[in-house]
Amino acid sequence: MKNRFKRVLAGIVTFAVLGVTAAVPAFAADKTDTGTGSITGNVTINGSISPLTISVTHPINVAYAISPDAQSFTAPDIKVTNNTKVAVIATVESLKAASGGSLTFTDVDPSAKAWRSLNLSDSKKYIALGIAAKGNSGWNSGYSTSTHWAVNDSPLQIGTLNPNISGALSLTADYGLAFDGAYTANHQLVFQFQFA
Repeated sequence: MKNRFKRVLAGIVTFAVLGVTAAVPAFAADKTDTGTGSITGNVTINGSISPLTISVTHPINVAYAISPDAQSFTAPDIKVTNNTKVAVIATVESLKAASGGSLTFTDVDPSAKAWRSLNLSDSKKYIALGIAAKGNSGWNSGYSTSTHWAVNDSPLQIGTLNPNISGALSLTADYGLAFDGAYTANHQLVFQFQFA
């Protein structure tokens, strides 16, 4: 008796499940192509493509040092690493003097001044700061060998970096020597990165 009851109950459950699945409506509209001989049918295929994320690593701060007694300018290389899945083009969008230090320099062309003869006032006022790609540091062939001087308002396309490759940039400067104390000065470097 128990087995018979179980079979009847299993049958009722099976019919109930079949009834529910048969009642589920179709969500996609179907098209029926009909005709005689040869017929054609068109299907629209819609694709969805997500954008690739550009990911580049570079330092937030870089420090340079001017030593008037040694007549030297020192700065570490600026390492730029492409973490993107494809090659990217690196451009120096701008390099400009910025406030925030004890001096705010005025950017000039390197040929604009007789740098070693600047007096105290002009040494604390003028600088020619530039940035350029460092050769043999990961940049693809054809990279720019030009220096982007801070006085220049036009962007300079540096070059292309392949995925997971780092390239380096170097700072250079012309400056006066007549400083009567320790000072700080700031510049703002803006990069632009885009797909190659």
